[in-house]
Amino acid sequence: MNLIHTSLSNDWDDDFWAKWDIFLTKNPSAYLDSRSVKAAMNVPQRKLRALCWVDDSLNILGLATIEDTAAVSQSKGQFLKADRPVFKLAQRYLYRGDGKFKLNIRVLGMVLSSGDHAFRFADHLSKEEIHNAIDEAVYLRPLTNSPVPRSILIKDHYSEVPWGDRFAGKSSWHPKWVDLEFDPVMEIELKSDWTHFDDYSNALRKKSRTKIRRILKTSEALIQRDLSLKEVMSNSDKLYDLYSKVYGRAGFQLGKLHKEDIISLKEQWGDDFPVIGYYFEEDLIGFQCGIVTDYTVEAFFVGFNENENRVHAIYQRMLLEFINQGIERGSSRISLGRTALDIKSSLGASPRRLSCHMRVNKPAIHFLLRVIAGASSPKIPQLKRAWKDDVIQP
Repeated sequence: MNLIHTSLSNDWDDDFWAKWDIFLTKNPSAYLDSRSVKAAMNVPQRKLRALCWVDDSLNILGLATIEDTAAVSQSKGQFLKADRPVFKLAQRYLYRGDGKFKLNIRVLGMVLSSGDHAFRFADHLSKEEIHNAIDEAVYLRPLTNSPVPRSILIKDHYSEVPWGDRFAGKSSWHPKWVDLEFDPVMEIELKSDWTHFDDYSNALRKKSRTKIRRILKTSEALIQRDLSLKEVMSNSDKLYDLYSKVYGRAGFQLGKLHKEDIISLKEQWGDDFPVIGYYFEEDLIGFQCGIVTDYTVEAFFVGFNENENRVHAIYQRMLLEFINQGIERGSSRISLGRTALDIKSSLGASPRRLSCHMRVNKPAIHFLLRVIAGASSPKIPQLKRAWKDDVIQP
């Protein structure tokens, strides 16, 4: 396999990008779709490249994205639970100083996505061939004069390991790497005969239906507007400010959204990237955006004022809107991301475990990472049973 790569969306012509999307047809990914990749490369602040493996005839054998960014954890013990003293010792060392664990990191996979979007390869390739191809890619020379980050992360694969069984610490990827587990992604599988929102809500238990009615009642004073590209551009500062109010509270931050990201995605996806503004008395107090396709709705980012959210249930109304978008489009799945697990489960979302693979080219930190990963697991709350007994859950 030969690796070709670019950081410029116009480096490859339209015919090549069309081949890229055709390759994804069998196992699609909204975040690996050429529109998402080109949108990310068109944001100047992103150090991102598109990777493509081809044979001697330039037939595509695999594709991925890679990005250099920063990770910050400021929530020691907030999202992980552990029953071994060595976990606390290792954690104390990593969070020494200002109480934050920071590192520069190279990520294979879309930094801002949740779910299985790291890469796609042809079915006939062996695991060893795929590993060797990626091992070459993750050590490419950086786009700037800076060195290759010491920390490498292969981001998010679905894990079929049963709940309760730990897999983090060791590695299913390669012995020199470490498997990590963070919060699961919350997804809703939509039935093909659900053509209206009521079809979805009627399949829920009475308690969840009551909650939906309460959300709609609490948020009825809000006005929703589907913002055009021009409106997204003119409101970009306000949208970014609303996003920052939510993002700033996150305990773990891997990269961040730039205001140019929303504009660039809207330019590439058009109507399939709806940016919905939530207004109260002509004031923009919240927004949501996501990718809507025939196979999935990928909730991308939301932003809102916390005080207004308490009064108008903005966030919960946004979750309902993502679900409604999928039903109207005829999508088969809604991906609601990996936060607020309890709220999402009450609306019918189910968790899917995700694994990441990490390697730190600094032996002491790599060892501590393995210790923490092997001695801990995500703190998953008791999730709601939202569906009626006769509805098959994901």
